[in-house]
Parts: sequence; structure tokens; C-alpha cells
Amino acid sequence: MKKRNMLITTGLLLAGGLFYGGISVYYEFYPAPKEPSATWESYVNSLNAQREAFFVDADGVKLESELFIPNGGASKKPAIVFAPGSGDALYQNYSPGFIETYILDFFISHDFAVLLVNKRGMGLSEGLYTDLSIEGRAEDVLTSVKAIQAHPRIDASKIGLVGHSEGGWTVTYAAAQNPDIAFFINLAGPTITRMEQAVDMYTFEAICSGLEGAELDEYVEKRTKKTKLGMKIGKVINFGLLGFDYRSMSFDPRNALETIKNPGLFIFAENDILVIPAKNIERMNEIFDGDVPGNFTMTIVKDATHSFRLVDVPCDSWNESTQYEMSTEVTTILNDWLNEFGY
Repeated sequence: MKKRNMLITTGLLLAGGLFYGGISVYYEFYPAPKEPSATWESYVNSLNAQREAFFVDADGVKLESELFIPNGGASKKPAIVFAPGSGDALYQNYSPGFIETYILDFFISHDFAVLLVNKRGMGLSEGLYTDLSIEGRAEDVLTSVKAIQAHPRIDASKIGLVGHSEGGWTVTYAAAQNPDIAFFINLAGPTITRMEQAVDMYTFEAICSGLEGAELDEYVEKRTKKTKLGMKIGKVINFGLLGFDYRSMSFDPRNALETIKNPGLFIFAENDILVIPAKNIERMNEIFDGDVPGNFTMTIVKDATHSFRLVDVPCDSWNESTQYEMSTEVTTILNDWLNEFGY
């Protein structure tokens, strides 16, 4: 009987490994879209800015980049480098309206240059983003900063980082590695560990699907076990999304947060089902024993989803996002905070 049980267990593990391995291979090689959204070109051509396209060289890997420099204003511009969230979206196809409203429209109107960079394997960028961890993504961001520091229209002493979602983790870590970064802005990015954030996401998936009580707990437990199994397999095969999960799922921003001296703004969203505001603010208070450093500012945008669209209840964010208005509170917060530092 014991031998039979061992064979069954081994068979299940092999089947699971093949299944997850197959998924990982698919994501390792699946074709990233090469074309921007149909509206991208007309939108960026309408901006009151000079547009420069080039490749950032990240240790021999070329990353597709575009620098937007506002017309008029100061001869040398402050600048921001934007880090998008998880997944395979090009910046040209990112969450509808997000980059347009909160990155390009806002910062260009405030006389900031904006550098957009596609992650490895996205658009015309070489490589694979699944080959990196959060720390690796942060290195690419800092390499992108170096790429524009010598630009004659950029003030090298005033380059900040802005990240959304997973990009919030990325810019937080990057800021901790380079004290010369002028500031960082974390838009709906977590301060908890990646595993904790995944469990929060699974929980809301269940709630928004109508599960409750024991069924909810069972769903979250199964999803969490599946993730941990994927990490174990990823440790062995170490490529594709499974390899990425193995490298990044244990990420904890604590050490970075404890060492950052740069000014940092954390904007959370009240109806965010991926990054729960109360839990992430509680983590900040736990890290700093209730005395969060003065260089950090935390705020919550009322009624907003993870992409800062306005909904009545959190689960509405599962619907088609474009039916909801973008929050204007975000730009007000950004404006007031930057004004404090003379921008």
C-alpha cells in the first residue's frame, strides 16, 4: 500500500511538473505584441513635446525607449522614468488612459521630461522580462536613468522614478540603491511581500466571484498552494514565468524601505483589490514602529481602483475599466506633493 501511495504521489508531482513546465515554456517563448494600440501615435503626436526614440543598453540587451521633452519652459528639464506593472503589456498598450493621464499629460504639463521604457521582451525590447526578478527590473530602471543623465536638455540632479503596481516595488527598490534619485512615486504599489500581495489578490478573486466562508478559504488555500508548487518547480527549471515566480515571489521591500532617504510618495486606491490600502499602510507602520520617516508621504485616493478609475465598490474593478472615469484626485495629490519640493 505504501509503495502504491508513493507511486501515486510521484505521478501527481510529475504531472504537475509537466503542466507547469508546459505553461512556463509557453510564457518563455510566446510572442509579445509588436504594435502599439491604434490610438497611441495620434495621442503622442498631439503632445506639446519633442519626442526622441532610442534604445537603452542594459548589459547588452536593447530596451525600446521614448523620451518626451516638453516644448518651452526651462532649458534643462527635471525628468521621470516610468516603471509599468506586471505582465506583458507594452507601455503603448498599458492600462487604458493610465500613462496618458497620470504620466505623460501630467508631467509634461509640469515641464518634466518623461522616459518610457518597454520591459525586456516587450515591443521592440530584446530579452525576456521573465528572466529578471524585481531587483533585476530595478537595475534596468537605473540603467535607463543613466541613459538620460547626460542629455543636454535634462537636469541630471532632478531625475525621479514613478512606478505603478509591481512597478511601485521596482522603483522603491531602485531608489534604495541610488541616493541620487531625486524622488520616487509609488502608484498603487505594495509595501507588503509579493506572496502576501498574491494572497490578497486570491482572496478578492474569491469574494468577487461570490465565494464566502469555507469555500472562500478553500479557494485561497488552493491558489496559494499552486503558487508555492510553481515556485518549487521554478527553482528547478528556473525559466519562464515559473522561474520568475521563484525569483520574485519572495520579494520583500522592507530592507529597501528601511534604507531609503529619497523623498517618496505612496498613493493607494480605496477600492483596490490587488493592493489593499489599509494592509499596506499597516505594513509601513509595522516596519517603522509607528513612526514612518518624514521623507515618506502616504495617501489614499477615494473610490479609486488599482488603475485609479472611480467605482462604487471594489469588485466593480473587474468590469471593463474604460466605463469608469479616471480620478482627478491623483493629479491633485501629485501636484501638491511636487510643489513641496519646488517643482
